[in-house]
Amino acid sequence: RIGHGGSLDPFATGLLVVLIGEATKIARFLLEGEKEYEATAALGSETDTGDHTGEVVNRCEVPILSREEWQSFAKGWTGLIRQTPPAYSAIKIKGRPLYDYARKGEEVEIPSREATIYAFDILAAEQGKIRFRVRCSGGTYIRALAADLAMTAGSCAHLAELRRTGSSAFLIQDAIPLDAALEMEQANQLPLRPLEDALAHLPRITCTIPMAQKVRQGNISALETLRPQLEKPGFFLLLQEGTPRAVPVAVCNHNPMMHPPCSIERVFDPRLGEA
Repeated sequence: RIGHGGSLDPFATGLLVVLIGEATKIARFLLEGEKEYEATAALGSETDTGDHTGEVVNRCEVPILSREEWQSFAKGWTGLIRQTPPAYSAIKIKGRPLYDYARKGEEVEIPSREATIYAFDILAAEQGKIRFRVRCSGGTYIRALAADLAMTAGSCAHLAELRRTGSSAFLIQDAIPLDAALEMEQANQLPLRPLEDALAHLPRITCTIPMAQKVRQGNISALETLRPQLEKPGFFLLLQEGTPRAVPVAVCNHNPMMHPPCSIERVFDPRLGEA
């Protein structure tokens, strides 16, 4: 089995996390993890797709602002924000992706959604373009963020470039180019990272071998003894004690408002410890 930790827009470049075997079980947790992007927004025109591949649907004036002035506008779009996903996006409404409605010329109401912008840095502002870096929550639309930033300055924009530079614990500088990865695979030399590396953004709790066996069998009550170690609600990675490394047992969820307060989300094959 093969999967990925979040797709890229067709025009975008950068990091794609590939999941193999048991790791395909953690795709949803990577989708929710932090992302980092570098992008260039072209000011003065808006397209139907929000990027340079679309048709221009609006033109507007281009403000002459310094990098520092753009940075002051960007500060207003950090923290918890609401954004409306672009019409050409994969989010589903009534079971259909938005791009399907857009391609068929059908109108549909697009609800806004929350996103968290942890850092929004303007790298350069010149000749009708702004280049920026964003660290954000999963599910953030950089096309929408660029449009909102331009709107704050009384203008409009579309993305000319988009590159993903980070996804959860993975960074672009550690990635392997596709051509090189294919050559390594042919030679059976493809370097694989352990599953737990991909879940570095989750809190970790270590348990004994007997408890790990109970959890793998679906025994939720076994998690009750771990509650004093859980600092806050949310997902956590349960690891089985081991040498030289602790072995992933399951991704669990701690929600004090539920009964029982702990649940088992994904259980992993115990043979992961043999790799």
